[in-house]
Amino acid sequence: TNTNGDYQFNGLIPGIGYEIRFRHPTTGLVYGSPISSEPGVDLSYSTIRGLTLAAGDNILNQSLPLDPAGVIYDSLSRTPITGAVVSISGPGGFDPAIHLVGGLPNASQTTASDGFYQFLLLITAPAGTYTLSVLEPAGYLPGGSVLIPECSNTLAVTALPDPALVHNSASAPLESAAVHDPIACPATTGGLAASAGSTQYYLSFNLTPGVSGDVVNNHIPLDLITSGAFSVIKSTSKVSVSIGELVPYTISVTNNLAATLNALIDVEDQIPPGFKYIAGSARLDDVALEPQVNGRSLVWPNLTFTANQTRLFKMVLVVGSGVSEGKYVNQAWSKNNLLGQIISNIGTATVRVVPNPIFDCTDIIGKVYDDSNRNGYPDQGEEPLPGVRLATARGWLVTTDEFGRYHIACAAVPNAQRGSNFILKVDERTLPSGYRITTENPRVVRLTRGKVVKANFGATIHRVVRLDIANDAFITRESQLAEGFDKRIDELLPLLQQAISVLRINYLAEFESEALAEERLAQIKELFSERWLALDCCYNLIIEEEIYWRNGGPPILKQQDSVEVQP
Repeated sequence: TNTNGDYQFNGLIPGIGYEIRFRHPTTGLVYGSPISSEPGVDLSYSTIRGLTLAAGDNILNQSLPLDPAGVIYDSLSRTPITGAVVSISGPGGFDPAIHLVGGLPNASQTTASDGFYQFLLLITAPAGTYTLSVLEPAGYLPGGSVLIPECSNTLAVTALPDPALVHNSASAPLESAAVHDPIACPATTGGLAASAGSTQYYLSFNLTPGVSGDVVNNHIPLDLITSGAFSVIKSTSKVSVSIGELVPYTISVTNNLAATLNALIDVEDQIPPGFKYIAGSARLDDVALEPQVNGRSLVWPNLTFTANQTRLFKMVLVVGSGVSEGKYVNQAWSKNNLLGQIISNIGTATVRVVPNPIFDCTDIIGKVYDDSNRNGYPDQGEEPLPGVRLATARGWLVTTDEFGRYHIACAAVPNAQRGSNFILKVDERTLPSGYRITTENPRVVRLTRGKVVKANFGATIHRVVRLDIANDAFITRESQLAEGFDKRIDELLPLLQQAISVLRINYLAEFESEALAEERLAQIKELFSERWLALDCCYNLIIEEEIYWRNGGPPILKQQDSVEVQP
């Protein structure tokens, strides 16, 4: 048929009986019931049978007034559904092959883009209860619509009206159509007209073929299962919180559908473990509305959303005393309370529980001072050392002020039962020229939760005795001192005994390998250590080592070429 519904067959052979059958253009399902202006034709099979043409005949008005039995449509968007399979079953003795227009292929019909379905019974079909069933396409809720349930009773189809309009339109009900009460639907087709503007529909019919009128516009809805029907955004104005602190949250819920959902939506919020809802703090669109509290779940039930509406929920939680430090995620979503399924994304808001600066943290304070008497303790009158840098094992750096003081706020949160260790070290490169540490460095201090710990560091100018030694002091290519040089070491020991000193041994290297230079330096250090211990002197001698390369670095030794000898 063309856009006007017209069709035409030309050049038919006269004297032959013709039959006209109408089919759906996509699915191929047989349509009925046609009308004909020609006498003697047979319309009993919902086709036009027995058309015999004489030469030159031009037969007009062999037509099909199409009354769709109904469409399968989406309960939310109210648009036709493609791919739904609609089937019919009947009482005992019903055989679709001989009792249904279109035969057995028409007994189960897959909807096209128009959502259309139609079942036409021949007058030979048995009387009784006929039932429709719908197999939903992928993405739709099985078992029929929950949002718009079918009429619970069986419709008794009487002779009049014919046709009987279940709905007053040939297309799916509009969003403004009243949702019917499934237990209060009309019992007979004679009562349909009063509620034909609602969403009423039936899946069960009591029919007497040949007597009952046609039932049309029986539109059947299906519920789409989708996570995109609503959008949820969860947010909080705080990033870091402590135990006992209040945390405000906002939930933004948006209806993405161009349809009003009346009392169908539940908004649910799952609070983090250890957090607690503050009763009376909840607001919906700035109006107080308490949620249903069930453990960690907060639910605002049976909410109505108009088309594309956004609603704001606000509430306040408190961080419980048993919450440990770390990240805590609050989640929110919307559900269809009839389907019991989530129809939105999961909105999240994350806060970090951090130590309380008063009750959980441990501060470290101290100073770096000029330990002029080298006793390792800050005595009265000893001057501070400003601008000295200290480092922690975590990579934190702190510099002393003009009074040599430093402060590390909330250096750590020690274990509540047994405390924790903390390592701190002075960067000796930042000490004034000539100064060396006189106290333990690095230093390990024991921290207790909520307490302040002091760690002082002493440094002072040391007496440095320098010993320069070179290749001439050793036997060639060995690390053993040449004869007479070890006596020079004995001459140096009394000088070291005169006052607390630091011995710095400089090895002046030129042509020897780096390994040999290091070995010789170690030999000298070991020799000095042994002789100093033997003296049993008054302080611990600090020995520093350094290699000085006359040419700027170790020599590059040329490897000899290897020769391969063949057997």
